[in-house]
Amino acid sequence: MSLANKTCWVVGGVGVIGRGIARDLLKSGATVIVNSRSEGRLAKIATELGDPDRLITIHGSLLPGHAEKTVSRTLSSSPPLDHVVAHGAVRYWGPQNGKDETHSLLRGN
Repeated sequence: MSLANKTCWVVGGVGVIGRGIARDLLKSGATVIVNSRSEGRLAKIATELGDPDRLITIHGSLLPGHAEKTVSRTLSSSPPLDHVVAHGAVRYWGPQNGKDETHSLLRGN
C-alpha cells in the first residue's frame, strides 16, 4: 500500500518497535514524525534510518504537563497529519538496575 503524500506520527517511534514501524512507513512513502524526550535518541533514529527527508523528529514529551506543548510543536512543524500510530511497549521511567526498557528486548531476558 502506498502512503505517498500522507503524514504519520509514530508515538514512541524511537524505541525498538516504533523504529520498525517508522522504517516501514517510510518505505511505503509516508512522511513520518517521531518524538522523544531524548535528543540523542532522535539523532540515533535519524542516522539508523539514513537521514531521510521525510522523517521529522520532534524533541518533546507526551508525559503529563508536557504533552500539550509537544502536540502543538508537532502540528505546527509538519504537513497536515493523516495518521497516528499509538503503540504500546514496555517503558520504565528510568533505569532499572542499570537497564533501560530495551534490555529485555535486545537480550532475550
